[in-house]
Amino acid sequence: MLITPKFETVAELFFAQGKELEKITDGAFAGGSSMAIYQDGELALDIWQGQAKPGQDWQSNTASVIFSCTKGLTSIVANQLIERGLLDPEQRVAYYWPEFAALGKGEIPVKWLLQHRAGLSAVRRDLTLDEFLDGHTVVDELAAQEPLWAPGTGYQYHAGTFGHLVGEVVRRITGQTIGQYFAEHIAGPLNADAWIGLPADKLGQVAPLITDGKRASGNPLPGTPNYWIEKAMTFGNAFTAEVAGEGTGFNDPRVLQSEFAGAGGVASAKALAKIYSACVTETEGVRLLSDETLKVASEITVTGPTVWGEPGPWPNRGLGFMLDTPGFRDMLSPTSFGHDGLGGQIAFGDFGYRVGVAYTSSYIHSGPEEQDWQQAAIREVKRILAQ
Repeated sequence: MLITPKFETVAELFFAQGKELEKITDGAFAGGSSMAIYQDGELALDIWQGQAKPGQDWQSNTASVIFSCTKGLTSIVANQLIERGLLDPEQRVAYYWPEFAALGKGEIPVKWLLQHRAGLSAVRRDLTLDEFLDGHTVVDELAAQEPLWAPGTGYQYHAGTFGHLVGEVVRRITGQTIGQYFAEHIAGPLNADAWIGLPADKLGQVAPLITDGKRASGNPLPGTPNYWIEKAMTFGNAFTAEVAGEGTGFNDPRVLQSEFAGAGGVASAKALAKIYSACVTETEGVRLLSDETLKVASEITVTGPTVWGEPGPWPNRGLGFMLDTPGFRDMLSPTSFGHDGLGGQIAFGDFGYRVGVAYTSSYIHSGPEEQDWQQAAIREVKRILAQ
């Protein structure tokens, strides 16, 4: 482990949370967690606790499913293509992906995909898990269907489809799937343990997810707002009941190996912090994005409430990234950008402070307090850096 004096109190808080989890689970296996910070391109904190699997201690390179933190990685890819002049966020999606123009979608610009304003937060047809995993059905359905609301008129979190939509644009431009591009241009140059589509030979490095058992499907009625909100995560029949049972849901090796670029990434906290560090400053000889790109990407373009009437507040958003939303989803400052993930995870960078920060866990909390532990840790980082 590495704990520099500057971040000692962050480590103390992190380890105290682990003791609290032991009380909550009353001796049952509770997995593990990890946190990492890079500052000015150097590793400043690398800590972990618990076990990846029963009898196997968590390590610096232990990886776990990071859920919507994956959206941040997908957004790094998109903004790198923007910086390279290969992707224009003002251009119509159909310019890159002609089939997308069907049923009134011909004028949707790329930026609306990144801003969750495209009206495509869910696939209309119920999909089986096999269809979800086949690599084309989700994309085909999204291209062929009518939007769920008038594009551009409102915001609704594209919980599952974000990665399919942005990923297909990436594929049309580069000829690579988003997982291939991410491996070659983002994770690979940094030797980072992060994947959008886990290689089979890395399955043993992954800590299985553990849930608190509170995430069963409510089966809302078709046509109601809750129906579409839930379907954004379940794709109909593909993911139901528990998010992660034994060998099912996000513990299914087939799901781990699929390129689910909206919510299925796998990474260690150290890898995530390193990637975001390389976005804001040279890290191990790599710089992924420029300050100019980040300034545009971190401009607030949308915030809540949503089209389905969810009261919010919802996080401020830029070009794909979740942004600092004080009091609701704290990062560090207006120059922070990244994304949190289901159950209490977060990864982000800050180009003012020149830091990359990540907090991951294999125990998935649910309910209104699910992000509390990572938020407490982030607020302590914020207090330290503001001194």
